[in-house]
Order: sequence, then C-alpha cells, then structure tokens
Amino acid sequence: MKNIQKILIFISSVSLLPMILISCNLLNTEESSDVPLNPEENYKPEGMVKIAAKGKTFSMGDTKFSNAKPVHQVTFTYNYWIDTVEVTQGQYKALMTKTYNDFTEPSWNNTFGAGDNYPVYYVNWYDAVLYCNAKTIEAGSSDTVYTYTSISGIPGNNCFLKELNIDLSKNGFRLPTEAEWEYACRAGTTTNFYWEKDYNPYPKTAADSNEVNAYAVWYGNSSSKGSGNAGFGTHPVGTKKKNGFGLYDMNGNVWEWCNDWHSNYIAEPQTDPAGPDDASFRTIRGGSWTNGAIDHRSASRYSGPDSPVNDVGFRVCLTAK
Repeated sequence: MKNIQKILIFISSVSLLPMILISCNLLNTEESSDVPLNPEENYKPEGMVKIAAKGKTFSMGDTKFSNAKPVHQVTFTYNYWIDTVEVTQGQYKALMTKTYNDFTEPSWNNTFGAGDNYPVYYVNWYDAVLYCNAKTIEAGSSDTVYTYTSISGIPGNNCFLKELNIDLSKNGFRLPTEAEWEYACRAGTTTNFYWEKDYNPYPKTAADSNEVNAYAVWYGNSSSKGSGNAGFGTHPVGTKKKNGFGLYDMNGNVWEWCNDWHSNYIAEPQTDPAGPDDASFRTIRGGSWTNGAIDHRSASRYSGPDSPVNDVGFRVCLTAK
C-alpha cells in the first residue's frame, strides 16, 4: 500500500457504469438502479445497528498511550449503520463469488478458524473495499463509494485497485472511518475498555482475565492455547458479550480495517473526520485473538499490514442520510 498515487475518477453518467464493471471483472454487467439504499431514516439494513451519532460529540483517543494521543473532540452531523458482527467467511465467499468472476477464496484454515460463522481474515484493505462495492450493487444501487479503473491481481487474494477514488458522499456501503469505529466501540463509555474498566493494573487477577474472556477473543483465551489446541485462532462471531450499542467483537477476534489512512491525530476539535488525504498505510482497530489486553482498548490503533494476515478482517458501515 506504499506510495499509492490516487487519481480522481469522474463518472459523467450512470450509463458508463457497465463499462466500468466490465473492466473490473464483474459477473453482473447490467446497469443497477439508482434507488437510494436508505431513502428514509427508518431504513434498516439487515444485520446492522443504527448508531445515533448525529449532533453528538465524544473524546477520541486516550492519554496513556502515544499511538492514541492527543485526545480530541469529534462531532458528527449524521447517523450511520454498522455491522453487528464482523463480516463472516460465509458472507464474504457468497457475495464475492457472485460478483467477481475471478474471485478466489482466501486460504482460511482450521488452524486459525474456518467456517461460515468465522470472521474473514487473509484479506487486505482493497479486498475489503471490493466487498463493500459488491454489497452496494447487490442492494440495487450504483452509488458505490469506491471507484477505480481496474483490478490488479485476484479479488480476495491481495488485489490492488488502480486509480482509486473514495467519495464518502455516495450512498453505498463502505468501511467505517476511525471516528465512526471508535464511537461505535465505546458505546458511550469513556474508560479504556467498553466494559467500563481501565488498563493497568487491569487485568491483574484471574477474575479480571475471565471478565476480558467474556467480552473478547484475545491472547488469554485464544493464542495462549497454542496452535493445534481447542480455542486457538479466531472464534465464531458474536459469541462474546455485546457492547452498549449491541455490537459484538468490537474488541478482539480480528483487527478491523477502517477507511482512513493511518497518521498521527491532531488536537483541534473536528467534525465528521475522515482522516488524512494520504499516507503509507490504512488503519486497523480493535485488537485480535493474538493480542494482549493493551491492544483491546477502545482507542487502540495501528497501521495495517502490507499483505493479508491471519488476524485482520473488517465490518461494513453505511451513512444514514
């Protein structure tokens, strides 16, 4: 993902969409309708929770860890929908197979968790973006957030989208911004963890670790088991306690791709932030089955890997306009 040159792509009319879809190796080249995905506020996409963020302000980041400083105020002017659980292998395979004729299933395996209800992993940021576009098209809309001229490589297997443009004003499915992700994760809490506990000395006791076990798939109940043993790797989604907004696995199981480039925060208050215009890597949030408690804080953030790994997946977002 280094040194990616982004060139804006202007589509003058919906009639050009079939040409673009053909160049992107899509099976369905028929023109989609331009019916909005969410024509009214009570629209409810299947498997998603509406986050009532409009007019709300929260403190993003934390003061204890350099990668989450400085704490800054973020205000939203809109509501949004977000997946209740991480995108599963079953969902990903079904939609990608139907949409991209050269899609190849990632190398999910029993060592790290394989099955329809396990979260996707071994997907890079572009593989996740293709899923978002496919979900928009499946919903009967051509209003995709991500446009590009062609796909380099194989969808689902570390592909790259040439001349990518992102238009967050579009009415399609997409990856959440960092601000959306953290607001949804915190669910109104201000502590390090959304179950209202702060890191260090927590988790210190066996009871503390058992509490983390109840909310997250993390090192203590997964990676520490050792490869080949029961519980090692990812776990089926939605098996732990949900947060205050009804979302599962916001901390743990797999890291989750965000839409933003990864860079340092700025201290000034922001409204509807979408991250920097450019950087070298995209951001991942939430911690995974390989990480200790420090990386499962609501504010924890890192730059994503160059290539697919066994502990990074994603969930999908949709603006409620």
